[in-house]
Amino acid sequence: MTRDSAQRRTRWLVWGISGLISVLVPLLFFQGSYQYLRGVMEARTELRAREVSQLIAANPAMWRYEEIRLTELLERGLAEDRSESVELVTTDGDVVARQGRPPGSLQVGHLHPIYDAGQVIGQLRVAYSLRPLLLRTLVVGLGSLATALLAVFVFRKLSLREIHESAQALEESEQRYRSLYGSMREGLAIHRVVPGEQGGPPTLAILDANPNCLAMFGLDRRAIRGGDSFATFGAGLREHRAELLGLEGREGIASFELTLPGQGRHFLVEAFSPGQGQIATLFEDITQRRRSEEERLHLERQLLHAQKLESLGILSGGIAHDFNNLLTAIQGFLNLVQVQLEPGSPALRHLDAMEHVLLRAADLTRQMLAYSGRGRFIVQPHSLNQIIQGMHDLVKVTVPKKISLSFDLALGLPPIEADATQIQQVLLNLLTNASEAMEGQEGAIRVATRTLELGPEDVADGRLGEDLGPGPHVILEVSDTGCGMSPEVQARIFDPFYTTKTTGRGLGLSALLGILRGHHAGLQIDSRPGEGTTFRIYFRASALALEVKEARPRPPWTRLQGTVLLVDDEEMILSSVSDMLASMGLQVHTARDGRQAVASVQKEGASLDLVLMDITMPRMDGLEALRLIHQLDPAKPVILSSGYSEHESIRDGSGEQAAGFLPKPYSIHDLYAMVASHLAVRPREGQIPPTQGTLPF
Repeated sequence: MTRDSAQRRTRWLVWGISGLISVLVPLLFFQGSYQYLRGVMEARTELRAREVSQLIAANPAMWRYEEIRLTELLERGLAEDRSESVELVTTDGDVVARQGRPPGSLQVGHLHPIYDAGQVIGQLRVAYSLRPLLLRTLVVGLGSLATALLAVFVFRKLSLREIHESAQALEESEQRYRSLYGSMREGLAIHRVVPGEQGGPPTLAILDANPNCLAMFGLDRRAIRGGDSFATFGAGLREHRAELLGLEGREGIASFELTLPGQGRHFLVEAFSPGQGQIATLFEDITQRRRSEEERLHLERQLLHAQKLESLGILSGGIAHDFNNLLTAIQGFLNLVQVQLEPGSPALRHLDAMEHVLLRAADLTRQMLAYSGRGRFIVQPHSLNQIIQGMHDLVKVTVPKKISLSFDLALGLPPIEADATQIQQVLLNLLTNASEAMEGQEGAIRVATRTLELGPEDVADGRLGEDLGPGPHVILEVSDTGCGMSPEVQARIFDPFYTTKTTGRGLGLSALLGILRGHHAGLQIDSRPGEGTTFRIYFRASALALEVKEARPRPPWTRLQGTVLLVDDEEMILSSVSDMLASMGLQVHTARDGRQAVASVQKEGASLDLVLMDITMPRMDGLEALRLIHQLDPAKPVILSSGYSEHESIRDGSGEQAAGFLPKPYSIHDLYAMVASHLAVRPREGQIPPTQGTLPF
């Protein structure tokens, strides 16, 4: 073969190879890009379909009219080059929402059904324009042709060094093209399936990741290429190893959530296989969405908690109000019996004890009103030891006899500023809790008091209470030898309605915590299962002096004269209070609601000297009746009464024109003092007869 023929043959070979390259390269590029486009399109469509289905499930009746929200959902992940069109179409063919520009005739489409309760109610129509892909293929084809021509030129004209430089330039051009897919909003990582060594399970190695993926996970492209995918993206991805490897070479999408340990970040992962031996993962950062959901759930729990406490407050307030009505009638009859007995009668001692018990019951109703928010706390300096000693009889009833109860009260304690009734409630709750911790067995409970100087380091961490400050404090300590508590139980003992007792209601310690917060007191709990429990309560020591109460003898009664209108819807109160007023020498008219009271004032006019009226009544309450009575006679004195506190009963100020307020339950002394101070007439001369003289108590 001559040299010329060899050159011609080589020339034709070069031209043939160049032509083959210029044809095969664009074809392979088009095929690979088309497969990638299909994979991305299916992944995005699956993600959109899921979000649309969630919206439909949340609002199945009105979802077709949620065009704005549906449009926002369809816009997520929309191609920035506007080559994508998405439509949400019902089964009737109606277009509910649309995003993107119609791609024209050169397009590739994909349909995905939309389900609601397992039934197809519509579909997503997604279309991508093939024009950008064809243009890129044309560019690649022209580049391949140019490369082929360049190769021929290089083969004929350039040196080996120039050929190497041209190849490097071509590689840089290819790298610039590959970076185009980095404009995706989601993080995209491409993985290669690597067979396991010595028959072990296959694994995944990272081929590449777009910039968004690198930024999401704080990775470096060069450092991760070829690295273990499961080691790079954490244990969360490794948990789905079988699911990911099962996608290889198959159609379909796997979806799951990924959490980065220690970072509190959450991702929604959509995985698919763009080709044989490859797995692609799309990462969407849903951290903010999860936080918003957690905040919503937290607010719902807070609202439920508030509703429970509100319901409990309404219940306890209503019970306390009704009990005060009962106690008013009981005390009225009791006082009448005391008045009618001779001063030296042996029965007076028992009646005095009964009244003492009745006053204790009134204290309990005040506690219930205080807990419900409808009472009034009286905060003043108190001796903690005296409060405890004053509960001796009640404590003996609270603690079972098989439990040993001891007191270790330090002498010389400074006073604390508190409501005595509430502090008694705190101690009763702690003693009840300690008794129940014995679970019916023998044991010991110890109540101790002492003083302690807290330093800045003691209150810095807030363990004793957020409102505590350094300085002198008085400590109330209740310890038991009961079953103790685990850390899990300690974390929930103050939750309303939480209890470990089959007969409990879970309200005692919750009420205790509310009382301590109201007193700015601290709390510390030491407890271990099987080793008992110790509650320590820290009260700030007060610099105020204790109030010394001096017993003042009541002056003897004088008979009153006048006519009183008694208004109440409780028959027993009308009976007892009427008898008490009559025993004072007064004439009594009665009414059972506000309407009857107004009618009586209209009828009797000036003959009525005083009105004693309950506030809470059917048909017309006392406040409305007061307003109408003063329209008829502005000078008519009206005394209001209620089982609630004065502040709660007249919170809107409509009772400011009342002559006075008499809280239930009240004694015959309180009633006499209130009525006598507001009657328009003078008392008669002379004392009440001996059988109705000065009360013996």
